[in-house]
Amino acid sequence: MSEPREDSASCRTTSFISRRLNATTFLILEDDAYGEQPHIYVKVYPTHLLINDTGCNTPRKKHLAVTSLRGFLEECPIPSNDNQVLNPGGKKGYIIICSHCHYDHILGIPPFQDTNPYIISSETGKSWILEDLPGHSLCKAINVPTPQYNIALWAKHLSYPPANSTNGLPNLRIQFLNIPGHTPCSLAWYDIDEHHLYVGDTFYERRRTIPIPELPGAGPVPGLPATNAAILFDEVGADWIAYMKSLELLQDATQFWNAQLQRQHDQAGGRAGEAKRVAVACGHLTADADAAIMIAEVLRLFWRIIDGALAPVQSAVKGGVVYDFWLEEDAARYSVMAPRHLALEAREYFRKSGRVSGL
Repeated sequence: MSEPREDSASCRTTSFISRRLNATTFLILEDDAYGEQPHIYVKVYPTHLLINDTGCNTPRKKHLAVTSLRGFLEECPIPSNDNQVLNPGGKKGYIIICSHCHYDHILGIPPFQDTNPYIISSETGKSWILEDLPGHSLCKAINVPTPQYNIALWAKHLSYPPANSTNGLPNLRIQFLNIPGHTPCSLAWYDIDEHHLYVGDTFYERRRTIPIPELPGAGPVPGLPATNAAILFDEVGADWIAYMKSLELLQDATQFWNAQLQRQHDQAGGRAGEAKRVAVACGHLTADADAAIMIAEVLRLFWRIIDGALAPVQSAVKGGVVYDFWLEEDAARYSVMAPRHLALEAREYFRKSGRVSGL
């Protein structure tokens, strides 16, 4: 996969950093006070900006002039956008896709509220969002006000967003996939034209492959071992069994899309080995990796954990819950941290189904 094109400081008084991801989409990173450094993706349409997650809305450096995502989009020129602002004067409408409801992905919503944004969330996680958002978003756990927002579209699995005069949406040409596991409301989507798959916090690499020198180094999670950005499951809402099924769904979908791209390449007389492949963009650290390879590697790691072939290398107690940390070797691309009981429940479930030995 190609590397996102590097921008210089897009607006030297902002907590956001930009990179061009593909022809229509930008990666925006937030230098936030929590050290989450979330990935925000902004796809440009003639009349709208499609925003995948909105970040923390909490700058690490408090003195900066532009610290809201909306302010960045409407005020800051981006070098890889011909030094133009993405939404000058806020003339374009906003569509916001929530990959899931954790605080580092929704705290940036409030500044958009007076624009009447069209907000999209997973239909599978509807009750999870409506019943206790302060708790389920972890806003209560970190003692910050929970954003209040209305969902315009509860996205059905494998559906496409409507485009008509009633809602004023353009033809977005994206497809939704409900992928519960990290949270019940985890939502992925596929950009049909750019062949890019967005998966939120379902998985990501331990370390950033493409350096972002403007960001400070990520620190350890307070009270836990130095996990180097492990694929993280929280005690609230995570489901390892559903997660495995979602990974397999993403694998099947990616194989189908890659096969389509290969057929189109062959029919056009393209050279062997040069067919386009689906890329994956994650909620942290990873923005432009080979989706099929990454999903297969993550699946392999999780099956090794479930089968008992990979033992935890560290453990810690958080809120009375034992968390285990799995890492194959220091140079490994991925690691995992999760409540121990989630792994044991998954082992028992898949042992009964005959998929693992559980030894």
